[in-house]
Amino acid sequence: MKRFCFPCLVCALAMLAGCAPRPYERTAAALGLPEAGCRVEGRLVTIAGDGHTLAFEIGKRPAVVDGVRYHLNRPAGAEGIAPADAALLRHALAAPGTDAVSSVPRPRLVLLDAGHGGADRGCSVGDAWESQITLAIARETRRLLEAAGVRVLMTREAAKDERTLDDRVALAAGAPIDAFVSIHVNSAANPAAKGVEVFTLPLPGCDGTAADAKAWPAPLAGQAHLPQATRLALAVQRALLTHPTGPAPVDRGVRHAHFKVLRDTPAPAILIETGFLTNAEDAARLTSPEGRAVLAAAIAKGLLAAFDAAP
Repeated sequence: MKRFCFPCLVCALAMLAGCAPRPYERTAAALGLPEAGCRVEGRLVTIAGDGHTLAFEIGKRPAVVDGVRYHLNRPAGAEGIAPADAALLRHALAAPGTDAVSSVPRPRLVLLDAGHGGADRGCSVGDAWESQITLAIARETRRLLEAAGVRVLMTREAAKDERTLDDRVALAAGAPIDAFVSIHVNSAANPAAKGVEVFTLPLPGCDGTAADAKAWPAPLAGQAHLPQATRLALAVQRALLTHPTGPAPVDRGVRHAHFKVLRDTPAPAILIETGFLTNAEDAARLTSPEGRAVLAAAIAKGLLAAFDAAP
């Protein structure tokens, strides 16, 4: 009969005594941060190290990734975050040159989508219309990206251009783009609502961030590119949270939604809400040439950072 060795007996006794892996013990490795430490305080979890900090609450979706709000696709579990969420964040936090986003040979090709246009002018306050603001931001973003050596296409070039959502998706499908970036302006009935946010498509089978958002049948074209889109979204949101000449925008985070341009675009796709036109502070930024230039600079900086290009 095989003897039960002393080390095995110790291990068995330890397991019986409750020395199983602690909650989130393996999550740092799943995130690609093997040297990071994990601290669990009640339901709050903080993983810090390897140059990154992530904070979650067990049972919740809101999180903070390197100081940026981020909404998990699934609530954080008792032992760790969902493997698919960990895979997305692992890619987003990977060192430059070690992941798929950084391996695409330059010159990069970005498709900038200025939201609305033509008869569809979007939201407005006074004589300021969303379609005018998004086009101005997109044009300046194009200028900055092209100065950095990135090729840029536009879904529309002028205020009068009529582009359906199908038109925009078709343009994205017609070129080997590295990023599809849709630029929008927010509005709300509550004038206190303000801030910037970046959307990606949810993971297959997952709800959007909004309380009433339900999962769509999978697969969707955009879901094949979610790792790259997550990296782009976090980089752009981080860059948007700066303002060299005034208060920084409020961080509404990286969120998830089944917008058509996200679900049907066969490339890494993000949708940026650059602020609320119905909020006085955000509107001052959105309606001034200087404020729009700062937003464009942030978008370009975030994209270049995600591509590991010099800002």
